[in-house]
Amino acid sequence: MERKTQSKGSTISSGVRAAAATLNVPLERLETSNVNSPGSPNQMSPTDKGHHMHHMGHPGHHGHHHHQQLLDEFEDMHIDHGLQESSPPPMGGYGNDRVHSGMGGGMKHGVNGQQQQQQQQQQQQHHSPYGERSPGDGPGRVGSGGAGGGGMIVNHKNSPMGNGNGNYSDMHIVGHHENDSSPTQTSLTKHSLLQFAMQHFRTDDEFKSNRSDKRAMRNQHADLVKWQGYPLRAPLLRLPADLTPLALECFDCVLRYCGDLAVDPELSEVKCVYTVLMHCHKHLALRDEVYCQLMKQTTANRSACPDSAQRAWRLLSILAAYFGCSDALRPYLIEHLTSAASDRRRPCHGTAAVCLTNLRKTARCGGRKNVPSVEEVTAVSAGRSARRQIYRLPGGAERIVNTRCSTVVGDVIAELCSLLGIESPAEQQEFSLYCIVQGDAFTMPLAADEYILDVTTELLKSGQPFYLIFCRSVWHFALKRDPAPTPLYIEVLFNQVAPDYLEGLLLELPNGGAPSPDYVRDMARIAAILHRAADLNHLPAMKEIKFLLPKPALSLRELRPAQWVALVQSAWPSVAGLSPIQVKAQFLNVLSSWPLFGSSFFAVKRVWADENPMEEPSPMWRELILALNRRGVLFLDPNTHETMQHWPFNEVISTRKVRSEDGALFLDMKVGNLLQQRVIRVQTEQAHEISRLVRQYITMAQAQQRDRRE
Repeated sequence: MERKTQSKGSTISSGVRAAAATLNVPLERLETSNVNSPGSPNQMSPTDKGHHMHHMGHPGHHGHHHHQQLLDEFEDMHIDHGLQESSPPPMGGYGNDRVHSGMGGGMKHGVNGQQQQQQQQQQQQHHSPYGERSPGDGPGRVGSGGAGGGGMIVNHKNSPMGNGNGNYSDMHIVGHHENDSSPTQTSLTKHSLLQFAMQHFRTDDEFKSNRSDKRAMRNQHADLVKWQGYPLRAPLLRLPADLTPLALECFDCVLRYCGDLAVDPELSEVKCVYTVLMHCHKHLALRDEVYCQLMKQTTANRSACPDSAQRAWRLLSILAAYFGCSDALRPYLIEHLTSAASDRRRPCHGTAAVCLTNLRKTARCGGRKNVPSVEEVTAVSAGRSARRQIYRLPGGAERIVNTRCSTVVGDVIAELCSLLGIESPAEQQEFSLYCIVQGDAFTMPLAADEYILDVTTELLKSGQPFYLIFCRSVWHFALKRDPAPTPLYIEVLFNQVAPDYLEGLLLELPNGGAPSPDYVRDMARIAAILHRAADLNHLPAMKEIKFLLPKPALSLRELRPAQWVALVQSAWPSVAGLSPIQVKAQFLNVLSSWPLFGSSFFAVKRVWADENPMEEPSPMWRELILALNRRGVLFLDPNTHETMQHWPFNEVISTRKVRSEDGALFLDMKVGNLLQQRVIRVQTEQAHEISRLVRQYITMAQAQQRDRRE
């Protein structure tokens, strides 16, 4: 993972960045830890916060591959396009919370049906280029296959199909030696594996000369799509010659994993799974081959090993969590999985349902990008697919979310939002997951469809200390008041807003003078609130009050320290009897009426020559603060925080990022209306994050307008 460390000189505190800075924990490799209570890591007094919050910087730029590709490109964003979806190393151990897959009644064939099936099998030809028929192929368990309801999946990351929910129960597969109730596992239906085999499987030279014999052709392929307990002599599909040895090695690993071949001391169960995943990761053409091999091994499985079929299904679920398949194979694979998942009489139906869920997630999110770690493969191959991953919240609180090989960022955000009491999918889009890496100066939130273990595995390999932090990055919706917000919701937002408040970013000073009496009254009350929020019961003294006020307030000539002490102490009785969580809620309610509440702040440089050519004959860059909130894009004076220019989001037409020849990054914003437009250019290394937030605000505003019309 390539990262480019930027200078921190051009950064400024913002809600997300400050939240990261208030994590009063070292960046170090962490082992498995228990879930901390919401308040336990957050009992830092505002006095302590005052000491360290003004040193905040922007979290590092997380340079994963999606973002690096943008650096040298022009990228336009137009508000007409429905843009942007919602958009440790706290690595703990894998959980052992295994759940038995649901087992049906396991109905057996009737005598007549079983005899008829055996007669059909005896009539089939068993001569193929794939090896001789195993003498042990006798009556036993019947796997899945045959007809069933299926559907097409569009192989695109933005496909609307499926619910994409990867949070399934871990499956500890138990083998049952019972027959399925389907009449035949090699029936010739529109999307059966047999139909696919007749179109795409390899055939030997002798058989090619007699293609007109469709019955013989079907009989030969019927044998190829059923379980076999011995190695293949050639791949199932027509593969390039250089992939043939790898395809055969994959099938050998499948047989050993399922217990159909004797255990090789040098080829452990984990190594079998890892070998299959490695080959499929490096060679896309092998993915269809391995899918066909596993479909074959889960069809009419008559292995003497009682766990063979269930282990083949488990391996199929693992593969579906990592990789997709071709458009040609997809409907046949869906048919195979749906047929098994929809029949509760089959012992494999629970695992088949997991396969479908994983495959839909893979189709929606594109599949895993990086090779999994050996530890991950060890866990999933044993049926323990959930990893206890630590996620940090602003203020230092921690939550552990069971993270599976198919878990993406959007899944984690939804689960953490649920803990905060935020159930609306639209409101959940306001939150992001950031990967904070030691040594990086800027960061971008992880994409909603990015796999968590892709990120953490790569950072673990590089040995970089990091942690994952969950923050609110967009403030489109108002604060929750009815029903009453949860304590965790209040904690998270309080710890994001407090650093920006104490830094003075929310305070406007008109013409550099004193704030209005209302602002002074609010600041005095907030100082008392912050004192009580630290669970302190005594009257705040002067030495404490100076850390409870915004930094610019301390330098006001109009209000001397003694006056501030009197104001704060007069506000103390109204909050002294409240609990810390109650005063934190009051803190948010008071500040929510301030114009700059809920802003993300960025230090930028802007050229003004195109606007005032008479006053500035040559281009002149001026340092400003760019603020983004629900009101739109604002340029603020860096000292007084007065709004110099403001564009609501309905006047932002597009954004474009561009890198100059000398390496400087710029953001161009086209603003205006149909009659008059202009381009605003700013220089900032945070152009990507600014553009993302603008896009997200516009998308959410448009969605709200549509809801109102409907």
